Amino acid sequence: MTLRIRFHPSVDPPPELNPFPASALGDMLRSEGVVDRGEVHCVLTGDDEIASLNHRFRGQDGPTDVLAFPYEPESAGGVHGDVYVSLDRAREQAASRGEPLEREIWRLFVHGALHLAGWDHDTDEAERAMRARQEEWVDRVFPPRDPTPVGER
Repeated sequence: MTLRIRFHPSVDPPPELNPFPASALGDMLRSEGVVDRGEVHCVLTGDDEIASLNHRFRGQDGPTDVLAFPYEPESAGGVHGDVYVSLDRAREQAASRGEPLEREIWRLFVHGALHLAGWDHDTDEAERAMRARQEEWVDRVFPPRDPTPVGER
């Protein structure tokens, strides 16, 4: 049995994210120490659903960009966890970063998956380390665009 990544969009994903880079996320999780069996569920959703989950499980009002729910696979039918990403938050963040939407969605799924692999950002040092690792994985699948105009390269 190998680690399977299940993509469950509850909203229409942008065409650039089709197909979802499941194999890359599986590679990332394996390299981060997640056992190569079982499943991880990735859910692309909207602000309403993620706000409801944020309130129910974190006691926080309003939407957030990403939520990760790690499980013990032995007691959860082999599921390592669920990662929820808000398409609405991703759109807003992509626009503010000046980056393609699919890159921001991928960044958020990577962030959540790193949580499933045991990473956290509970201190400034841990946050810097996690962000650096996250961006390494983002760049592997969606390399940054060259900001230099084509005529000046």
